[in-house]
Amino acid sequence: MREITPYNEDNFRDIERYEGVSVVRFSAPWCPPCQASEVFFDALVRQLGDDVQVGKVNIDHAPVLTTKYEIWGLPTVLIFREGQLVRRIPGVKHAAFYASAIEEVKKGQ
Repeated sequence: MREITPYNEDNFRDIERYEGVSVVRFSAPWCPPCQASEVFFDALVRQLGDDVQVGKVNIDHAPVLTTKYEIWGLPTVLIFREGQLVRRIPGVKHAAFYASAIEEVKKGQ
C-alpha cells in the first residue's frame, strides 16, 4: 500500500509548498468516527495516482495546525492545490466521495 505521510507543525510546509494536489486527513486516536472511517481513507489512498500527495495529521500532535485550519470536527479532510486550501470535507465519507472531490480539484473546479 502507498505510504501516508504523518504531518505536524515541523513538516506541514511540505504540503503548503507542494506544486500539485495534496490531501490531508485530520483525526485523533481517541475519536471513534475517525477510527471507524480509517478504512475509507485507506481505500481512497489506494485509488490515487502518484501525482497526489497524501498525509495525516494527529490533532493531538499538531495543535497549531488544528487551529490554523479551523478543524472543529473529526475527521476532517482538507484538499490543497498549489499549497492553497481549496476544499474542506468534514465528517465521515466514503472513498468515492473523496475521490470525486479530488478529481474536481485537479480539474480546477
